[in-house]
Amino acid sequence: MPYLTAQQLQVVDALSNGATLTTAATQAGIHRNTIANWRNSADFREALAIAHHERAVLYRDRAVDLADLAFEAIRTVLTDPNSSPSIRLRAAIFIIDKVVTPPKFEKEKPASMVGLLAAMEGTGHTQSPEPPADAQNCTTMPNEPGFHMHNSAQKPEPYRRPEPKTGRNDMCPCGSNKKYKHCCLNRSSVAAA
Repeated sequence: MPYLTAQQLQVVDALSNGATLTTAATQAGIHRNTIANWRNSADFREALAIAHHERAVLYRDRAVDLADLAFEAIRTVLTDPNSSPSIRLRAAIFIIDKVVTPPKFEKEKPASMVGLLAAMEGTGHTQSPEPPADAQNCTTMPNEPGFHMHNSAQKPEPYRRPEPKTGRNDMCPCGSNKKYKHCCLNRSSVAAA
């Protein structure tokens, strides 16, 4: 755990419990800009990340403990003929959504998070994860949308106009001796639509 002052620990606790920056600053007796400055410190950010992770694990464990009770309540709503049809429908949609949605597998954590979790567990494991498979094998072609260049040496050339762009207040290229905005600007946008 990184070294923090008592005030910083108080702020970390308040922020991890969902307090706003202003509320946490008021509780600690400091200005909110002080907290913003602390957030530039790696130790403070690490402590805040650890606190948020521990809070998320705590809430997940509490939710798991209440899951059976929650599903029993949904069963009661669905089987009770006196329940409102809209409430029964929402309960049914919730259950169907849970049944048809496959469980999510945890993706590989970033290297900084692996080191942080290892420090929390005391294992000393700091191995960085492998890059995602889609970063190694790009399946999209250069002309397809969503194509990303992974090699900085192969940067595409920027688009260059064949002729200079006509400004709104320039003379119209059609030769009418009017400004472009009063002549062909609106015609070209209407034709494009």
